[in-house]
Amino acid sequence: MTETFKFSQTKIDEHTIKVGVDIRPVIECKLDRVKLFDVGQKLVDKYPNLFESLVQSPTEFLIRKKFIFPGKGEIDLPTLAITPRGVVFIFPQILSMFEEEIKLNNIDDVSLDGLKIFRGSFPGKIFCRVGLVNEYVFNTGHMDSTELICSRFTKIKVPHNGEIFLSINRPDDDYNRKIQLKAVQKTEKNPDIPGVDQVQAYGVQVIVDFNNRDMSKDLDDDRILGILHKARQFNSKELYDFLNVSSGG
Repeated sequence: MTETFKFSQTKIDEHTIKVGVDIRPVIECKLDRVKLFDVGQKLVDKYPNLFESLVQSPTEFLIRKKFIFPGKGEIDLPTLAITPRGVVFIFPQILSMFEEEIKLNNIDDVSLDGLKIFRGSFPGKIFCRVGLVNEYVFNTGHMDSTELICSRFTKIKVPHNGEIFLSINRPDDDYNRKIQLKAVQKTEKNPDIPGVDQVQAYGVQVIVDFNNRDMSKDLDDDRILGILHKARQFNSKELYDFLNVSSGG
C-alpha cells in the first residue's frame, strides 16, 4: 500500500519558500540595530504586502506580516529574519488551515531588491552563499507517513507511535542539495475523550535546502539568480524523482 503513494504538487498541504543568504562578517543585532532598522523601514515602505511590523531587540531582528483571509481568519507570520548566518526572506505560499494560496511579489525581485538595500546599509559585507529552502507538507491521507518513510527510504521498522527523521545531502560539484523527511500528523480534539487528540490525516514534511558549495566569492545578482533558477529546477523534477524512488537510488 505504501509503495503506491506518489508525491506530487497536488498533494502539498503546506508550502513556505525561504531565500537565505550567508553574510560575512556576520550581522550583529545589538551592534547593527540602527542599520537594521533602516533596512527594515525601507523594505516595509517598498513591499507593504509582505513586510509590515518590525520586531527588534538586542538579540533579535524580525519583520512580520499579518495575512487576512476574509471570512476565514488571519495569521501573523515572520517574513524576514536575521540569523547568525545572515538574512532569510520568508515567503508563505500555501496555508492548510485556511486552504488558501498566498499571492506575493516575485520572489527573485524581492530578494535581489532586499539584498541591494542590505548592501547599501552594510557596505563591505560579503554575500557568500545563497540557498533556496522549500518547506513542504505532503498530505498522505489515512496512510501512516512514518510507515511510508520507513518502507520507502530505509530498512528500518518503526513501532506504532514511533518517530522517524531523515536528513540527506545529495551534492553535485556546484551545489548542496539537502533533503529532510519527517512524518507529521494533522490532529483534532477528540470530543469523546478529553485531553486526547485524534489523527485527522497523516503527512510527510519535506525540507529542501539547495545552495552553492563555493563560498569564496561575493555573489553578484547574476550568480544569485543562477542559484535560485537551478534550485527551482531541482524542486520541480529531481525532488519528485527522489521522493518517488525513480532516480536510481
